[in-house]
Amino acid sequence: MVPLKVRLFNLLSKSVGKKELELNNTENVRDLLQYLSEVYGEKVDRWIWQGKGEKRTLMTGTLILVNGKHVYHLQGLDTPLEESDVISIFPPSGGG
Repeated sequence: MVPLKVRLFNLLSKSVGKKELELNNTENVRDLLQYLSEVYGEKVDRWIWQGKGEKRTLMTGTLILVNGKHVYHLQGLDTPLEESDVISIFPPSGGG
């Protein structure tokens, strides 16, 4: 079994303390984000989600790519994940 590679960028990688994770048994992007929330809690949630509980949604400006393709051009957060996929998560960045 070849694990998924999850690449974290910007303040998200600094919050987690890693630039890349390897995971197994993640069905889709939503499950992946839920897993990250469960393991890293607020460190991840503050850069990915807006709102709380059932009403939380992906934070505006968050960019998630699966093998280089934006999830909104696939099946959104329900995009299925397979062995050896590469997922890149870019949290929103502020400008000034």
